[in-house]
Amino acid sequence: MQISYNFNVVAIVNRRPKLLGLRESLDAFIAHQKEVVKRRTSFDLAHAKARYHILEGLIKCLSILDEVIKVIRASKNKNDAKDNLVKEFKFTEPQAEAIVTLQLYRLTNTDVVALEEEMADLEKKIAIWEQILNNEEALKHVMKKELQNIKKEYDTPRLTDIKEEITEIKIDETAMIPKEDVVVAVTKDGYIKRTSYRSYTASNNEDITLKENDYLIGLYEMNTLDTLLVFTDGGNYLHIPVHIIPDLKWKDMPKHVSNIIELPPEESVIASIPAYDFSSDKNIIITTKDGIIKRTKLKEFKLQRYNKASSCMKLKDNDKVISVLIEDYDSVFLTTNTGYALSFSTNEIPVIGVKASGVKAMKLKDDFLVACNNFSYNEHEFISIITTKGTGKRVRLTEFPISTRTRRGILLIREVKTNPYEILTTFIDDSRNFIGLKNGDINIIKNTELSIADRYSTGTTISKHNLTNAFIVANLKKETNHQEQLIEVPTEEKQEVVEERKIPKKEQISLSEIDDRLMTIDDFLK
Repeated sequence: MQISYNFNVVAIVNRRPKLLGLRESLDAFIAHQKEVVKRRTSFDLAHAKARYHILEGLIKCLSILDEVIKVIRASKNKNDAKDNLVKEFKFTEPQAEAIVTLQLYRLTNTDVVALEEEMADLEKKIAIWEQILNNEEALKHVMKKELQNIKKEYDTPRLTDIKEEITEIKIDETAMIPKEDVVVAVTKDGYIKRTSYRSYTASNNEDITLKENDYLIGLYEMNTLDTLLVFTDGGNYLHIPVHIIPDLKWKDMPKHVSNIIELPPEESVIASIPAYDFSSDKNIIITTKDGIIKRTKLKEFKLQRYNKASSCMKLKDNDKVISVLIEDYDSVFLTTNTGYALSFSTNEIPVIGVKASGVKAMKLKDDFLVACNNFSYNEHEFISIITTKGTGKRVRLTEFPISTRTRRGILLIREVKTNPYEILTTFIDDSRNFIGLKNGDINIIKNTELSIADRYSTGTTISKHNLTNAFIVANLKKETNHQEQLIEVPTEEKQEVVEERKIPKKEQISLSEIDDRLMTIDDFLK
């Protein structure tokens, strides 16, 4: 009684198929049972009356047996004997047929008694059947008795207890979900699917089937017990358990997210975040076009009911959300369309509720934010910058000193008053990753193809056409615990690393940090 089950009841009613509700189903069943009982009773009554009529003729025959035998012996054949019996003794045609086919051994006294007993039994049955056909209450009594017999034959004990007091029943639905490792894909146009890890690995790195000019914004290795958070530019988010995401093959076209949870009208998907554990202390950073920023605990995004979108940020006027990301590092880098950039510590962003508006992040003057990046000076070296004019460059993060919130920031590209450059977006990402450039079609370039320049450069041409969008090509992301294996590094070698990257001296660094800092392509390009 905690879960509803929906199914269609299609039955033949008056010789036509019809979709019925519960009440209509019962009415149709009762009408059908009434017709069945009536037809069966009429059939039995007709046969009983026919047999009773034959018995009347046989008993009459036995009472005048000698005369009957005499007429039969005087007849020419069977048909003549039947005609003579009808003519002489007023027998009917069926009675005459029964008499001429009567076997001689049936003429004993014992068989006469048996015929009389059969006739008396038929009288009782005929009376009952006529009552059933002529009396509605008798008909209902027969129907009830037959249903009671069915119940008695197929009776099963009740599996539930009906009590007077109301008790709360809690069902752990997660215990009923098959646990499986899957790959979840989310696209910019809001299409989503999950694929078994086996299907994904068997694809041999083939491209996923997508709508034209659509691209992946997230590709995650998850479990069916995990949850995916999908955010829209209207300040809403969808809480989607992985097990309800359509299960499709890697080559199959994903389904639109509105098939699972209703997407608010005129809102588009901008980001997705895998939620492996809502009990973690991680924060989500949300930034808007008008320079508002907030941090909210991941656990506050957990919902019990997820049949519709829920608010994650209260927006003012025509403001829109431009970035949603997990706080993995200690600093943020904000960029405006006119080329101003500001970086400050994430500790300056207050941690507030999921539906709160946020605080001012950056001072704007007739411009708006286009990107927000989360980074660490200790782990990242370059910021990649893409302009609407199809140029791009990489600038060292050390050229952007740490500042404070609500400042104007500094320029990351030279102002050209006659032909100003507008920033499309910025990335702080692994140099080995790829960047997608969209100008109608989508072209892919390596991040390292962007030349390293200072912040006053306008960059080098990476596209012959103006760009409408740019994105980091999604790679498969796995759950990380941020507890990498630490090794001791000799003091001299450690000092060289520190001086070269201009980062604070550490007694321990991770294996991945050593690989990135000591041997990257950028070290050979200096």
